[in-house]
Amino acid sequence: MATIITLLLLFFSFFFFFLPHIAATTCGASACAASGPSVRFPFRLTDRQQTGCGYSGKFGVSCNGHKQTILNLPSSGNFTVESISYKDQLVWINDLDNCIFKRFLDKDFSLIGSPFQYALDLQEYTFYKCSPQLVPLWSPISCLSSDNSEVIGVASWSTLSRSPSPYCDVITRALVPAKSYELGNSDFGVGLTWKEPDCRSCEASGKVCGFQNGSQSKIHCSSTLSYGLSKATKYGIAIGVLIPGLLSITCCALYVSAPRRDHGRIQESTTELSGTVTNRQPQVFIAGLDGQTIESYPKTQLSERLELPDPNDKTCPICLGEYQPKETLRTIPECNHYFHANYIDEWLRKNPTCPLCRNLPGLCRNPLEVSSVRPRDDYAIY
Repeated sequence: MATIITLLLLFFSFFFFFLPHIAATTCGASACAASGPSVRFPFRLTDRQQTGCGYSGKFGVSCNGHKQTILNLPSSGNFTVESISYKDQLVWINDLDNCIFKRFLDKDFSLIGSPFQYALDLQEYTFYKCSPQLVPLWSPISCLSSDNSEVIGVASWSTLSRSPSPYCDVITRALVPAKSYELGNSDFGVGLTWKEPDCRSCEASGKVCGFQNGSQSKIHCSSTLSYGLSKATKYGIAIGVLIPGLLSITCCALYVSAPRRDHGRIQESTTELSGTVTNRQPQVFIAGLDGQTIESYPKTQLSERLELPDPNDKTCPICLGEYQPKETLRTIPECNHYFHANYIDEWLRKNPTCPLCRNLPGLCRNPLEVSSVRPRDDYAIY
């Protein structure tokens, strides 16, 4: 009886552990973790998928010990992959220490040797180290700041960059692919795009790209992810299923004649194993505000006399430009901070907080809830 139980446990272990690995060696979508980005053509997981599952040798990614998806840039090293939008051909990456800005300050970020380009234009920023007692207009970069000083970044083209405060010293100037209001976001990453292969029209039609069977150069648009399976792979999967299938038939025949008490024990073990798999629940987090909530915030068009809600506040905290006649402002009612309407609308779609006071003005409204399961295929570029 002990032999029968051992064989059954080996049989179930095969299906729960080995078959997923066999499936992962095909060209279907794969991932390092349930909450991680989906990896498929032109990318491939180098330790799970065949070479033909990815485009050239420059789209390979891997999994580290923390189940993070890792992309290696030849001239810069390893980065975590936060999301991949195949429809927009956009991948968001971050530094392993979650401080991508330090890479740019140290001039330690380059796309040379990779198939990627920046999704946003590079802009020059002047970085300052300021006294912690100072409460600047700009949000500090948390990963570069400490208890003794705070680091801020100001667009070099802004007149305010010449001297934001007498309590600030210039650190350096650097080119960064980011907008000014993103510098204070500790979760900020770098968006990269690729031109080849161009699968945007295929993805927009609801299909997926891949190599034609037997070809490593011709791109095929298909409605499934089962492209690129060689005959050897198909035979391997067939044999891998046939052998445990025959083993299961033999075990079942012996199991039927076994005592009922052993049947109850195995059934209980199987139920516990099934319950472990099915009890996982997805997590939910809150992102930015929806369009209806944003539009409910008051808008004001400035007259020629430039009658501002606060006459002493003449500069937009987001774009750092002075308000001009005929421009449209939007005010956050709970804190009465106001900004250029186009910039604050863009901010609120990604962040529910006020850029200045960091309060949650839209918390009692209906925030846009999104699943924590990635990828963010509909991520928009602003």
